[in-house]
Amino acid sequence: MNKKNDTPVYRQLVSVIRAGFLALDVSVQDEIKTFIKNQQDKNGGFVDRAQNPDLYYSLFGLWLSLATDQKELQRNLKDFVSTKNMNPSSSPVEDLALLLIKSELDSGQKKKSVFSIIRTVLKKGRLIELSYQFFLITLVIDATGKNKKLYYFFARIWLCFYKPKGNIPCSLIAAILYARKTVGLSSSVLQNKILEFTVEKGGFRAFESVETSDMLSTGVALFVLKETGYDLRMIKPGCLDFIQENYSAGAFLSGDGDVTKDLEYTFYGLLALGSLLKN
Repeated sequence: MNKKNDTPVYRQLVSVIRAGFLALDVSVQDEIKTFIKNQQDKNGGFVDRAQNPDLYYSLFGLWLSLATDQKELQRNLKDFVSTKNMNPSSSPVEDLALLLIKSELDSGQKKKSVFSIIRTVLKKGRLIELSYQFFLITLVIDATGKNKKLYYFFARIWLCFYKPKGNIPCSLIAAILYARKTVGLSSSVLQNKILEFTVEKGGFRAFESVETSDMLSTGVALFVLKETGYDLRMIKPGCLDFIQENYSAGAFLSGDGDVTKDLEYTFYGLLALGSLLKN
C-alpha cells in the first residue's frame, strides 16, 4: 500500500506486532507463543473458532508466527497451503488470504496482475462493502501485484472523490485514512473522524452507536493513527488499560464480552500494544 516504502504493509504490521510482543514479560511471551502453536492443526493450517483449519485464520497465524519468530509453524503452514493450489474457493477473502500467505512463504510465486486481483474481488465479492473491497484489493496488490504505480495513480484519483456514506465502521474509516496517506492525500479530517470512536474508559468502538470498545477497532485505529502522525499520548493510558483487561492466558479477547480466544483478536491486541509503544 505504501508507494514510498518498499516494505509491504503486512510486514509493517508484523513489525509493530513484534514490538508489542517483545515489550511483554518473558513468561507472557511464552504463553502467547504456546497459544499460537496450539492453534495450528496437524495438517499445518491454523484453526478458526470452531477449530477447523481455515485460510483466513491461517493468515493471522502466519503473521503472528513471524512476529514471534516461530519458524516451525511457518514450515508447517507451507505444507498446508501447498494443498490449496487446485482448490479455488468461492470466497475472495480466502483467495486473497492464500495469495498473501504464499507471498511470504513461497519466494518463487509469480506476481499477479493488478487486473486479475481486482477481478477476483469483484467477481466473488459482490456482497462485500465497497470500502472493504478496496482495502482487500490494495493490501494484496501491495504484497503480490505487478504494475503498482499504475494502480496507485488511479487509486489516488478514486480516493479524491470517494466519500463513504452511511454507518461506516471505525476499521474501514481507518483503512481509507491509511490508503489516503500512502498516496499523499490529506489525513486530518479522517483522523478526527476516527477519534469520534474513542471510548472514555479506553479503546475504540466499531460504530458510534456502540458503547463498548472492541480489540479489532482499537488495534486498527491505533496503528493507522500512529502511521499518520497522530500523537497518541492523551489516549494511551486508557487504551493500555483496555488491552491489559482483555489479555487471557496467551491470547487477547475481542473486548466486547466474548471470552472466546482466537488468533484474529490476539493479532489485533498485539497490534494495538505495539502501536502505542512505537508512537
